[in-house]
Amino acid sequence: MKFLNLFTFCFLTTLILDGGGATFAQKGKNKIGAYYFDGWSGTTFHITKDLEANYPDREPVWGWVTSTQNIVDEQIALAADAGLSFFSFCWYHRNGKTVEELPENRAISFYKSSKNVKKLEYCLLVANHGGFDVGPENWDKLTKIWLEEFKNPQYLKVDKKPLLIFFESASLLKNFGSGLAVSEAFEKLRKSAREAGLAGATIAVCAGSADGIAKAEEAGADVITGYNYHSVGFIGKDQAIPIDTLQAAEQRLWTKLGSSVKKPYIPVSTMGWDPRPWSNDKNKYQERPYFTGFSAKSAEASVRGLINWMNANPNRMTAERIGLLYAWNENGEGAWLTPGKTGLNPLDGLKAAFKKRSRGK
Repeated sequence: MKFLNLFTFCFLTTLILDGGGATFAQKGKNKIGAYYFDGWSGTTFHITKDLEANYPDREPVWGWVTSTQNIVDEQIALAADAGLSFFSFCWYHRNGKTVEELPENRAISFYKSSKNVKKLEYCLLVANHGGFDVGPENWDKLTKIWLEEFKNPQYLKVDKKPLLIFFESASLLKNFGSGLAVSEAFEKLRKSAREAGLAGATIAVCAGSADGIAKAEEAGADVITGYNYHSVGFIGKDQAIPIDTLQAAEQRLWTKLGSSVKKPYIPVSTMGWDPRPWSNDKNKYQERPYFTGFSAKSAEASVRGLINWMNANPNRMTAERIGLLYAWNENGEGAWLTPGKTGLNPLDGLKAAFKKRSRGK
């Protein structure tokens, strides 16, 4: 009876503090965020003619251009109200241009100046691929930029240290020349963070295979995670594959990765993958596999699957029990949570997943 009274007290307290929302289980046990891709400024190539003409269900309620202060304000509020705890912004750097000059980084500035900034934490995913290389020639310069981000009171911490995620280890190993050199650069970053008055830095590297994990661990990563795991759901020679195939496959992958890594693991749920609107002669996405059946219901199933796995495997994760969703707004690649003009609203699925977990279902 005492346990029941304590549970009831905690539950009611959470409802009061969270305004009666459905985020009790997620905030009480797990901390789930979503990757945020800011390719929607209208000044990049991401809003293709094919995307506009043939994929109307992906268009956000605000239109395709969402990288403005007012719209970022609304997105923060919607994400927080649905139960998310943070955004992990895809962060880009190209030599010769400041971070602010790159349109893919503007949403971070809008986030930090938002009236709703205290509703969500944030961290950076360093997109160190595709021409946005990070190496010894710019490491010190980038470290100074990252340290300024780390000092933001809303910056997400793991083990009481700011979390910095790298998209891949392959380019780091190539640019630095060895795993030892990358490890030394990581330690230099941690030391700089301590000298700046922080507890240090927690560095995560994305990996989705045994080889990738070995390279990330060789590079000195503190945490292993991923960006998405779409290919794990590809089966046979089929091109159009039901989304539940991916949902089942990624659970097996989380268990495999979580069991094999020597470091804490941050699982990532890939809510969808259909990049055909971005097809070109190089990537040939029109000919490659994709998933069908994306909906609010499928989003609910993806999130519930992630929560169930996290609740069953707390010893394999960070102490904060952090999980990630791919993605808040990868609309071009077929994975998004933004409410749509046509009425499709994956956020309904997110809310349902958190609500059902909070009620013990």
